[in-house]
Amino acid sequence: MVNNQEREKCASGIEGLDSILGGGFPVGSMVLVTGVPGVGKTSLSLEFAIRGAGAGDRTLYITTIERPEKLLASVPEFDFFRQDLLDEGMLTFMEVPELMDAVSMRGRPECREDVLRFSEALSRYIDDNGVRRLIIDSYSAMFHAFDDHGVSRDLLLMLSEMIYRKGCTAMLVADVEPSSTSDLAITATMESIIADGVIVLGNHQRRSDLLRTLQVLKMKGTSHSRSKYVIDLTSSGVLITPLLRGGA
Repeated sequence: MVNNQEREKCASGIEGLDSILGGGFPVGSMVLVTGVPGVGKTSLSLEFAIRGAGAGDRTLYITTIERPEKLLASVPEFDFFRQDLLDEGMLTFMEVPELMDAVSMRGRPECREDVLRFSEALSRYIDDNGVRRLIIDSYSAMFHAFDDHGVSRDLLLMLSEMIYRKGCTAMLVADVEPSSTSDLAITATMESIIADGVIVLGNHQRRSDLLRTLQVLKMKGTSHSRSKYVIDLTSSGVLITPLLRGGA
């Protein structure tokens, strides 16, 4: 029998994005946030993490490029950040070696066995700490030196099944090459095919201005707008407004 009941929503806390998504991400979704460097992917994922922790969702932010303390240095710039979220364990920033208790690792898995250990360690951490939101920034950086693309695919499949089963909602940040920013190129990637949702951040040239943009290309389990929006990164968070075509 088919279950037509609408899935529970995980409100991102980003007002404009939740409006686009009809209330938020379906709980248990794995959402890919992708785009070229400098378009606001980390700002969006940080707000998702902080807003969620502030709303009572225990949140784990795994960073694979910047050390947690460097990333945290920019967090107090947000008006909605509260230090007690860190102090009380509602919001945790962690590197891969810390999660895996493997001090010899250099910030990312280095073989297929490491990937399996990472998945198992993450599963235990989610269960032991009641994690409801997970962010991996950047997911693509974890596999930069891997020649075997099947390793990344296998981890994506494991993550997708894991977070759905545990009722956790995940955001994976991934960079793309400037030459691969078309909708066709992005949706043809392995990550976008496996992910439940795909949010693309980009740039839009308008006269002498370079505007940041956001577009939800895919989100299983909910009706959503596929229009392109302009975003501003402010101390109040990510502000989202329609991209007016006139004069573009």
